[in-house]
Amino acid sequence: MLFLTEMAPDLWTATQLLRFLGLEVGCRMTVVRLPNRELVLISPLPLKHGDRARLDALGTVKHLIAPNRFHHLYFGNAQALYPQAQAWGVQGLAQKRPDLRFDGTLNEPGSFADVLHYLPVEGFGSIMLQGVQLAHETVFWHQPSQTLILTDIAFNFDETFPFTSRLAAQVLGSYQTLRPTRLEKWGSFDKDAVEQSIRQVLQWEFDLVIPGHGSIIENDAKTQLREGFEWFLGRSLAPGQPLTIAGNS
Repeated sequence: MLFLTEMAPDLWTATQLLRFLGLEVGCRMTVVRLPNRELVLISPLPLKHGDRARLDALGTVKHLIAPNRFHHLYFGNAQALYPQAQAWGVQGLAQKRPDLRFDGTLNEPGSFADVLHYLPVEGFGSIMLQGVQLAHETVFWHQPSQTLILTDIAFNFDETFPFTSRLAAQVLGSYQTLRPTRLEKWGSFDKDAVEQSIRQVLQWEFDLVIPGHGSIIENDAKTQLREGFEWFLGRSLAPGQPLTIAGNS
């Protein structure tokens, strides 16, 4: 059964257990209600017919979002439950999952992200974070609650996770801290593009960060994200600091 936690007005999360490479990492869906009472489901969980009443009580499920190339495992369940909802994925996901229907691609002309940026959808924005090759991810910002919604570009595993998961997080650099893992650090070569994108994200005002895996950050989240990407980049992202150019970092 779907259990929704209200994080702020018009913003809910739901989590479930998920094992990856033998480790418990959990998985989280975020539900955003727009001013017109349309619901946006980011990274849908495996929804069943019994879950529909809870979501329908909040509003009308209008948009289903697969925010990166990995969070698509349960997309078909959500589409079966809400066949009229618009389905959005990132570039390359339609080719990876030809069995799924996608109505548009995030951050392409005429896409859902354009609607968020340029049409009067109040208080909800997005940006495709460039340069993080393993993620190819869209980051979302819910302005009314000052919340940033991530998927796989940063994690925060803490003492609530099993010992083996905590140990792996320590090795990968994402234990009790909000930042990418060393896998993303090693696999991302265009650090200038990452810096430019994360600086745009840091221009948003947010106090809360909801990651797709790990614990939610409810205090000083913006500072933690900035410090996490300073570790990732090996550069300062302090406000007012000019954009670093390769070779001058």
